[in-house]
Amino acid sequence: MLVVGLSGGVATGKSTVSSVFRAHGVPIIDADQIARQVVIPGTSTYNKLRKEFGDEYFDDEQGGVLRRDKLGKLIFNNPEKRKALNGITHPAIRWEMFKQFLTLLFTGTKYIVFDTPLLFESGYDKWIGTTIVVWCDFEKEVERMMKRDNIPRADAESRIHAQMDIEEKKKRAKIVLDNNGNIDELREKVKEIIIQMEKSWKPYIYRVMFGLILGVVPYYALKYIRS
Repeated sequence: MLVVGLSGGVATGKSTVSSVFRAHGVPIIDADQIARQVVIPGTSTYNKLRKEFGDEYFDDEQGGVLRRDKLGKLIFNNPEKRKALNGITHPAIRWEMFKQFLTLLFTGTKYIVFDTPLLFESGYDKWIGTTIVVWCDFEKEVERMMKRDNIPRADAESRIHAQMDIEEKKKRAKIVLDNNGNIDELREKVKEIIIQMEKSWKPYIYRVMFGLILGVVPYYALKYIRS
């Protein structure tokens, strides 16, 4: 299995790249989607968040759901609160990502894409073979976020600066996708990456290695027990 890590700025086009992979049958483990799942009312993560941040960040008229926009404004301007939020949610997100990874691993899929904005901040890039970063100029990112989220410029800039600098992400990435053009150009670039992935022998090598591990480890474990 070839594991690909996908990251980028908050409004650089990462979701578009992910959708192209998905359209070509590449399984996606979406950290943002998982982040929403782990804070569903009633979960342990939800209860911890409510205790940490208080009732004002939850909408009891809508079943107690987390007010993500309100909490977002708080953490993007408060590093300590952001650290508290990450300390509560990240363990639950990592565990769910790991479970999905194991499921895909045993299905024999050829590729898998970890779609996470915190690819480098969380250290996932250290064990992922191929890393992709989507980027665009700062002004374009600000404009796209203002239009997408219907927020003022100051809020857009605050959210961008709250994450690792995109230039640092580009330095760490093995593949850098320039999204200063239009969406069709970006899609074509992703298709080229998929073509190159299809030509790679790595998934087959990893699958053979995994198969050997599954066969050899139980064999010697049984041999050890019998001895």
